[in-house]
Amino acid sequence: MSADAAAAGRKGRSRWINLGSFAALLALWALITAPLVDGKPLVAPLFLPSPGSVWQTFLQLMNNGYQGKTLAHHVGISLFRFGLAFALTVLLAVPLGLWMGMNETVKAVLDPPIEISRPMPKLALLPLLIIWFGIGEVAKVVIIVLALFPILSISAMQAVRGVGRRKVQAAMALGASRGMIFRRVIFPASLPGIFTSIRVSIGIGVTMLVGAEMIATNAGIAYMAMSASDFLLTNVVIVGALIMAVLGYALDLLARALENKVVHWGGREG
Repeated sequence: MSADAAAAGRKGRSRWINLGSFAALLALWALITAPLVDGKPLVAPLFLPSPGSVWQTFLQLMNNGYQGKTLAHHVGISLFRFGLAFALTVLLAVPLGLWMGMNETVKAVLDPPIEISRPMPKLALLPLLIIWFGIGEVAKVVIIVLALFPILSISAMQAVRGVGRRKVQAAMALGASRGMIFRRVIFPASLPGIFTSIRVSIGIGVTMLVGAEMIATNAGIAYMAMSASDFLLTNVVIVGALIMAVLGYALDLLARALENKVVHWGGREG
């Protein structure tokens, strides 16, 4: 059996295992919410509705929306906030991290404030952001940017510093300029680490979106779930949480596919 056939077989088996894992979780959910004990479920519907009930709620939201706005509108608003914040962070943090990795002076100046801000709980800054930017979309975008910026910049810096010296020395020995060394050696070698940090940041960004939609708003998936919790609409809360999970997973798959397309040499370097 060839190496490609073996790899395809492992990939196919992994997909079946993934499907089996999802099916097992769904079966467990259905089991504990089914009326099996004296006609009552193990967990009351108020705390955990059945999968069928949640599915019916999802269909109702698709048809009727929530609080006067369609479900597509809530999803679109959340995607806009996340997409704008994520794009800004990548455009700012990755070049800065690359620069820090290549220049010790820049690293000495910028690394301390970035490292100090990294463990700071960003949700604690919400009142300050409201004072500075008001209750509009700017504060919602900024809080996501603040959460992701240290991760992406530090990861990009470490990716550059992890590039093998021999590669750089070999390029210099062949007469390559500093710009060519960056374009042909340093940047391509840093891409796997940068994409890894991007995938990690997607999950954190989706989580921070919940915090962003805590600021005065009347639209968004996280807003919908939090608003429904005030009225004990558990079905709507679970639908919102599942939509957020699916969005995060879909964005991760998109980043993974882009990584496989761009960094096609990943894991094959000697």
